Amino acid sequence: MSLRTRSGQPVLVLLKMGEYEHLKMLRRGLLYMNSLSYFRSLDHPVRNDPHEGEDSIIQPSDIGEFIIDPGRRDFEKVRVTPTDLAGPVRISLHQTSLCHVFCMFAITNPVEEPIFSQSCASFGDSIVLFTNTQEFLIRVKAAAERLRLNGQAALVQYYDEGKYSGRLGRFKKPSIYSYQSEYRIALETGVDGPFRFNIGNLRDITSEVFPLAEADRILKFGPEDAEEAGLVW
Repeated sequence: MSLRTRSGQPVLVLLKMGEYEHLKMLRRGLLYMNSLSYFRSLDHPVRNDPHEGEDSIIQPSDIGEFIIDPGRRDFEKVRVTPTDLAGPVRISLHQTSLCHVFCMFAITNPVEEPIFSQSCASFGDSIVLFTNTQEFLIRVKAAAERLRLNGQAALVQYYDEGKYSGRLGRFKKPSIYSYQSEYRIALETGVDGPFRFNIGNLRDITSEVFPLAEADRILKFGPEDAEEAGLVW
């Protein structure tokens, strides 16, 4: 179940948390993006994810036999059984790790106070609301096309890291991060380090920057508020 208009169109509310000066730059059109490998090695209590940028995960129970082939005649192949594994097999591709992302907080259902968990305070002291999500994404797409960048935008899906086997990539994260309710823009930039993505002035489709501590007073996304806005779920 998710928020939608009475005609059935899905409704997505996006917010960006961060430091005050960074969000002021965002309103001027600068999307500051880091690679997935950056978040994997980051020393930060909530932004770090050691599995960010992985492409696949295979649980031991889903492996019949795992063969490691060194590809050299002087080394034999190593056969590994599920009981030999201390945990799931994780596969990463360099291309995925280098992908750059811009991360936001998404609201897809009515939310009772508090909107954000206490852990979210580690993302910064301020917040900006995108007042026209569709227009924002249209501008992102247009700017990416001008720079001939391939990309995608989607809600992050959260998986049970003790049970799930399958594809991961850019839009799947362990369920321990589900409180982040993340929507992300992912671009194949082909560059090392941070990527500064300028999409043009966003002041007309964003709120003023306001303190994160005042979010529950300023923002109302409860069931009654959704009904007053003509939304269903």
